[in-house]
Amino acid sequence: MNTMDLKQKLPAGLNEFRLLYRQILDHREAFWAAQSRRLSWHAESSFVVKEDFSKAEFSWFGDGRVNAAENALHRIIEQGKGDTAALTYYQNGKAAQTYTFSRLKDAVETLASAFNRDGITQGDCIAVNLPSCPEFVICALACAYLGITYLPIGCHLPAALVAEDVKAAHAKLLIISHCKDCEDDRPKADKVHAQIGSTGVVTVGDKIGTCPTLAEYMAGADAAAPALAYPLSDDPLFAIYENRVAGKPVGTVFGTGGFLVQSHASFDAIFNKALPQDEPLQIFNTLDTANAAGQAYGLWGPLTCGTGIVIAEQGFGSATIEAILNDYDHPAMICQPGLLVDTKTELENTPFNPAGRFSIIACCGDALPPRLVKFADGRLVPSPERVVNMWVQNKCGTALINTYPLPELNRAGSLGFGALGIEPMILNDFGQPCKTNISGNLVFRQSWPAMGRPTFGAKKQFIKTCFSKFTTYFQTFDGVRFDKDGFYWFMGRLDDVIKIKGQALGTSLIESMLMSHPIVVEAAIISSPGESGQSLVAFVVPGAPVSDEEKLILDINTYISEKIGPFAVPERVVIARQLPRTATGKLVRRMLRRIASGDAGAIEDTSHLVNAESIQDLL
Repeated sequence: MNTMDLKQKLPAGLNEFRLLYRQILDHREAFWAAQSRRLSWHAESSFVVKEDFSKAEFSWFGDGRVNAAENALHRIIEQGKGDTAALTYYQNGKAAQTYTFSRLKDAVETLASAFNRDGITQGDCIAVNLPSCPEFVICALACAYLGITYLPIGCHLPAALVAEDVKAAHAKLLIISHCKDCEDDRPKADKVHAQIGSTGVVTVGDKIGTCPTLAEYMAGADAAAPALAYPLSDDPLFAIYENRVAGKPVGTVFGTGGFLVQSHASFDAIFNKALPQDEPLQIFNTLDTANAAGQAYGLWGPLTCGTGIVIAEQGFGSATIEAILNDYDHPAMICQPGLLVDTKTELENTPFNPAGRFSIIACCGDALPPRLVKFADGRLVPSPERVVNMWVQNKCGTALINTYPLPELNRAGSLGFGALGIEPMILNDFGQPCKTNISGNLVFRQSWPAMGRPTFGAKKQFIKTCFSKFTTYFQTFDGVRFDKDGFYWFMGRLDDVIKIKGQALGTSLIESMLMSHPIVVEAAIISSPGESGQSLVAFVVPGAPVSDEEKLILDINTYISEKIGPFAVPERVVIARQLPRTATGKLVRRMLRRIASGDAGAIEDTSHLVNAESIQDLL
């Protein structure tokens, strides 16, 4: 491609960057073809992209054949990095396990051999319900080695939903973490095992009955490594089921070639090419393994770029962050903004004096307020522009909008620019482009390599969700504006989705679930701003007088935790006689938000509502 030398740094100046960005868009297919050639292909594709958004159909490098594990391991070892750290796991504030690229390859080949021994082959699916740990990385790479689709399932989900996902994916095997002493009642892994029928189970940690541990499962594998599989580019690398509280699982599948190309290119652009110096040799990944961003920037992006992954046990604190900064020269970190909030709170009472700083901190999954950038400046990064923002939705695969760690290409609080090769658009409700600083619907009129596809049988739902409002545009339901310099700014959600700790939750679905509780006859969920992002407040109307409100609230919270997961438990539950409605029966959510925020005038402004008298008892 004549417009960009892929080995050069990105321009640091705003005008030069915008010129490059435009040139790449004008040569979109040539750009992505050049990015694809940076990876190793068993057979190159005869085309770059075929797409028809009127039918919600697209294919990237469709008839090419590629192996993701080969690009993340073998290709890097051939570059002379076999003895370089590929994966490090921190436990109790210090490095507990380290795998070089060569050692990681050996472990992956052993597990792939075990899968092969049991007849699990290309086209099959393996479900993985593990936290961020070395075993998860090895499992994902071993699946990719054989062309097996893997299904990462979040550890925050309750047993019923884990089992539901395993069955919906027709998984041949479930690999799950298990600790007999980690819960007061029956451990989750036991509950899942009892619900998934004949599906095989392998545990990480304690055993379940006669089910083998992962170490035992690998011990019986053949010594010789099996042959690498070379799936078609559009064949699935992994799938993710979205969080939901009702109905069948509906998820997203990510094609092997497209996801690999874009996660490699996006990681390289943000973490390497935008830095004038101090390119990170390691990245500390704190994202959930069961979302696309965690896969792109915590696994495939860094490994295919030869960057080592650093992960830590659940519940790590500032001591682990300090140890990582002491152990490595200018590592990178990717996290949700909530982690910075927690770190800020912890450091108010904890000594913190690391030897170095992160070369870059990338945040995604929630809004990144300027106050968190100000906190990180000097303490965690050398300068404020080194805290970058990435706009990612699960179906998108990688960041489609992001800032860069350069003074002119970063503004605290902004989403940044369209990613290289990607053109966001902002439309009003009539489908017309919005002008500068006018908020509208964030959409995309063309596909991108890492774009997710619907799981089998879910295409109608996919079209309804992503292409119903603007039939030839992919819709995101985010309200966004852009300023005169081309920076995009988030203005709010345009549907009922609330993000809690990085998890997208639909308020209407939570309300429906609450209505299934035997005591609840009416419910409303609203969001309330908090220090670490949005929090949930539930307003609940019981069907009979309640003598013990505290017991009912505890029962409701337990019910939500079992049906959805502990992350969805509201910060506050309000027991009400009625909910505020207009004369036409419409729920006045605005009033509930004011009540939840402690607005003393909210109660006095209810005189026009049909049940105003009952609102006096809300608080």
